Amino acid sequence: MIDDCCKTAFLWDGKPVGKEGTLDKNAAYITGANEDVAVLLVPDLFGWTLNNLRLLADHFAKEANCTCYVVDL
Repeated sequence: MIDDCCKTAFLWDGKPVGKEGTLDKNAAYITGANEDVAVLLVPDLFGWTLNNLRLLADHFAKEANCTCYVVDL
């Protein structure tokens, strides 16, 4: 069971810069362009399409110089 405090959130300002694609056969948000370093972000109960998670992936890709994947599991 999930407490009500876990079901509320806030939205960050900003627009994700990555694109939707696939990773294996799963839908994914992909951002960054480093072919040697990758980060996989696993979504929480809010899902892989949440703007906040995509903005976080964009931040990781930029700061860590990696390709970041947010996969629809």
